[in-house]
Amino acid sequence: MTALERKTYYVTMQAGTTVAEIRDEKGSSTYDFEIEVTDVEVGMMRDLFNNCIHGDFMMWMHGHTLWSDMPDRDNDEYDDNLREIYRLIYQHGTAKTKQDLEQMGLVKLFGFERAGIRPL
Repeated sequence: MTALERKTYYVTMQAGTTVAEIRDEKGSSTYDFEIEVTDVEVGMMRDLFNNCIHGDFMMWMHGHTLWSDMPDRDNDEYDDNLREIYRLIYQHGTAKTKQDLEQMGLVKLFGFERAGIRPL
């Protein structure tokens, strides 16, 4: 397999947490979304997940200090990363994944259905 060939991956997102997982085998574990991406794209998604973990930690840290503007910036960055993750999941998702995101209301909320979604 070359770096540009698409492969099926299974994404698990746990609501309200920064715990997420991307697996290349379905296995016996449950998953939330099925996507078809290249090795490069899955690496980018993993980076975004790591950014969310870091952002969540920084929000916690700044929430426990007297810095007044830091939690807002951390929260915005976290939201931007999470929005990008869902955009990629929608863009590269199977028909069922896209339908699930539509039913969750994320497609309309983030405007994923509009033409001109920028590709990776």
